[in-house]
Amino acid sequence: MKKVALMALVAIFSLSFSLSAQDNTKEKKQDGKRGTSEMRWTAKNRADNMAKQLELTADQKAKVEALFEKQDAKRKEQVAKQQEKREEMTQDRAERRAEMMEMRNKAVAENDTELEKIIGKEKMEQWQTYRDEQMKKMRERTPSGQRGMNRNVPKTL
Repeated sequence: MKKVALMALVAIFSLSFSLSAQDNTKEKKQDGKRGTSEMRWTAKNRADNMAKQLELTADQKAKVEALFEKQDAKRKEQVAKQQEKREEMTQDRAERRAEMMEMRNKAVAENDTELEKIIGKEKMEQWQTYRDEQMKKMRERTPSGQRGMNRNVPKTL
């Protein structure tokens, strides 16, 4: 009798765990895509992470958080502009990609100089090393040359 009760209990637990592991409806919208708020960390989350990695003071953390909030506002404006441009679609894709990469590289350079003023050169070097390691890990997880929505689509010749 004890064996049967134990087996039933184990079966119930394993079934409940497998069902909860497959329940990802909370993470997705109805159309199957994640929202932008789910894709990016908030300014506070990023500042907390940086403070933890670099042992920033409270003042530095507050300034970094303010900088990240300013960057997020700029990014939202850029996304809105690009969505307007997307409808026009008069540019060649490669030309548009080059323009976007140039804008991104310029924004990253500006952000890094502002960040360096706040946290100092030594901690900025530590942060860049950490950021480069994270990018390397991310690139190792994705197959080479495959990014974005189409990475699971088989390539055709």
